[in-house]
Formats: sequence, C-alpha cells, structure tokens
Amino acid sequence: MSSKNQHQMRVLSETNNLILCHEFEVAWLKDKSTGKELFRDEFYGDPECGLIDGNNNWAVVAGEHLTIWSNNQINILSNPDLKWVSAIRNKARNTIEVLIDPWSKESAIWEIDINTLNTKKIRDFSDYKEKEYTEDIVW
Repeated sequence: MSSKNQHQMRVLSETNNLILCHEFEVAWLKDKSTGKELFRDEFYGDPECGLIDGNNNWAVVAGEHLTIWSNNQINILSNPDLKWVSAIRNKARNTIEVLIDPWSKESAIWEIDINTLNTKKIRDFSDYKEKEYTEDIVW
C-alpha cells in the first residue's frame, strides 16, 4: 500500500496577474507572468483564506495569523484578537473584513485598513456558537 501525500497545493485567491496559494502550512504569492515569488509565509496549521485586491495592489493570507502584502512589503499583524481567521472579504477599496473562528468564544468580525494597518472590531459574532460545524458561514 503506497502512502500518498495528503496535502496538495490549494489556490486561495487569484487575479489575472497574481496567484495566492498554499501547500500544507506554507503560503506564497506569485506573479503569474514572470513566476516570481512576491512573498512566502509559514503558518501554524494551514492558512484558511486569502484575498488579492482586484487591482493587484495588495494581498492578504490568514489563518493562525494574518499577513498583508502591500507596496512590496510584508506585514504580519500580531494582534492576538486576529488569530484564527476563518474568512476574509473586501469591504471597500483598501479595507477588508475578517471573520474570527465562528465557534470560538473570541469570534468576531474585524475591519482592517490595508494602507494604515489599523484594525477595528465591528462586532462579536456568536451566530454559530453551540451549532454544528458547517463550511457555509453566513456573515
């Protein structure tokens, strides 16, 4: 019986120019036309989600921590309130919202300004506490 590697590359986000992927606990952003790696980051556990700006100006990858690539710089947000991100969505041009693990007592929705790295808690998110696990989170 052969043992196959259970971890395969997974695309987290993609635009015409950039692709954000992960394999096991490592995520990377590449320029699709040149193949150049723009950043690589290691996670404790697999990254859960990623998002690339429609204009290719920034990218975010998150899970156990949250990393932002913008202006060819990498910022790892070390705010303990932003651990275990389970989803990301675009709110405005350079603003995202992140959902912290819906089944944890710290579950909340946070807003992050990509340019300033300012964070603001929007609200607690208790909609899924005490509920069965599901992949389809409505937030």
